[in-house]
Amino acid sequence: MVTPLSSRGQLLLNQQRQLDRKADVSSAVVTELSPKTEYSLTLYAVYPNLISNSETITVKTTSLPKVSNFRVIEEGLFSLRLGWTSPLGKLNGFKIFIPRSNRPGLAYEQLLPGDISSHVIDGLEEDKKYTVNIYAVYPEGPSEPVSLVGKTLKLVAVKQFLVQNATTDTVQARWESVKGATGYRLTWASPDGHIENINLGENFNFYMIQGLHSGSEYIVTINPIFGDTEGPITTNNVKTLESSAVQTLKASAVSTSSAVVSWNSVPGATGYRLAWGPTPEFAGRDRPRQLALNSSTTEYKLKNVAHDTGYVLTLYVLFGSAVGPGISATFRTSPLGYVSNFKVTSYTSTSIAVEWSPIVGATEYKLSWYTDNGKPQSQYLDRSVLSHQIKNLIPQSTYTITILAVYGNLEGPDISLSQLTFSESEPIQPVRELKVVDIGVNSFTLSWKKTPGVSGYKIYWIPFLGGKEKSQVVPAASTSFTMDNLQESSAYKIQVSPMIGGREGSPVLVTARTLDLPKVEGFAALNTTESSAVLNWTRVAGVSGYLLSWRHISVLDTKTETLGPAFSSYKISDLQYGRTYIFSIRPLYGEVEGPISTIYQRICKNLHK
Repeated sequence: MVTPLSSRGQLLLNQQRQLDRKADVSSAVVTELSPKTEYSLTLYAVYPNLISNSETITVKTTSLPKVSNFRVIEEGLFSLRLGWTSPLGKLNGFKIFIPRSNRPGLAYEQLLPGDISSHVIDGLEEDKKYTVNIYAVYPEGPSEPVSLVGKTLKLVAVKQFLVQNATTDTVQARWESVKGATGYRLTWASPDGHIENINLGENFNFYMIQGLHSGSEYIVTINPIFGDTEGPITTNNVKTLESSAVQTLKASAVSTSSAVVSWNSVPGATGYRLAWGPTPEFAGRDRPRQLALNSSTTEYKLKNVAHDTGYVLTLYVLFGSAVGPGISATFRTSPLGYVSNFKVTSYTSTSIAVEWSPIVGATEYKLSWYTDNGKPQSQYLDRSVLSHQIKNLIPQSTYTITILAVYGNLEGPDISLSQLTFSESEPIQPVRELKVVDIGVNSFTLSWKKTPGVSGYKIYWIPFLGGKEKSQVVPAASTSFTMDNLQESSAYKIQVSPMIGGREGSPVLVTARTLDLPKVEGFAALNTTESSAVLNWTRVAGVSGYLLSWRHISVLDTKTETLGPAFSSYKISDLQYGRTYIFSIRPLYGEVEGPISTIYQRICKNLHK
């Protein structure tokens, strides 16, 4: 017999139950009892015609398992997110209960499924404490409650709101994050009443406002957002600079190993960062370098740069820890110059006299001579010496004579000529007044004075930096000659020797450089919007196409587009408003790229109307 007891220990006979078991059973599980209740259990042995004496014990059932780890996961302005760990056992669900202390008889009550472990209570008041109870609900009934006290957030303003590091078109806003905010609204207003704003996520505590007008006062405000509710506004004032970008950047006094870089000062700047390195076509000739300079510096001399190398300069303006806009320029160092107008002025059986023109930057000259079978001899001459007579030579011998300019510890390229010394016989008079009268992209035209008594002239030409030497014999009546099919933008060494029969007189040497390929003219951005630019140029005759490239001034990633020869304009989209871009174009001649034309353009509205 199973009989519950009242709280006073009395048997509740109206709730008594009887359980029958077979004779071979020695244990039994009593189910469907009430939790936390005392029961009287009485056992009788039943015989065919007799019921034995009984044995009785009193037991008490335990409480139903409660929820554990009941906690507030997240406080909101009008909500609390709760979490808990479910107890073991078969659950019908959970009941969450909040008494309304200010409204007697009313309460928040929510029944939840048994398979969840969190719940959001919304519709609460801001900045208020709430006592929350949770029950685990079983088929037998609810467990004992578990309680906690949670407090909703207070509607507060952003603290430590700073607007700083102003340039001509940007300011930086920083603030301290607000607990529980789901985002922020940042607003800025210009003096003419134009207002802009942006909604930012909860993880933001910094934003750079761009596209502002120079020298203008702005009112900048911020307020936190809590779901659909906006918090109090915090205000700050700021003024953009009149000018934050360097307007002029140039390189002057360029030599083989140095250049002077200068720029205009920027009001409000705390310093500058100057960077320089080889342009892409000279990659590997020198390493990129940079240095920081104080705000009073507007000129810097670059030293130990590589000779005959193109460099790109970029100067950034510093405003504290912020880096303002940059400006770029290019220059090319001078090559180690070769000696020009090197020629034989006279010769005998034992001497040869030579002369040459001065070279800017040379510290001295090195003159060398040798025969095919002899040991080379050299002599260093002061930079003021522009002629020399080589003596004690062997009659009737061919000498190769070379000269080069010395630049401190560096030797420039050499240039050479050959001269045959004679016996006592009369030497052949050299060609007079040899000069280059016309220079093209792929050709030279020479002229000279006619030499009496000669049978013709032999003309030699070879690229100055090495290559195959070519020659041509022309009749005695000739006083000019055109060399075709030369390489553009290349220096050549040219010699003309008079001839009498099989004898060749002393050569006269000149040097010349072919012209560069035509470059694109009239390259400009004539129509710029908030995110695009239309580039225009004048077509170049004879090209096979154009190579257009562009990049943001502060990054190295370059985009390119190859266009056909009929193009004279092209629209580039997806540009960033308020930023400066470098646009470049080259004409294409088959697989050969012509010289580059470059412009710098800031992306903004209505640049040209």
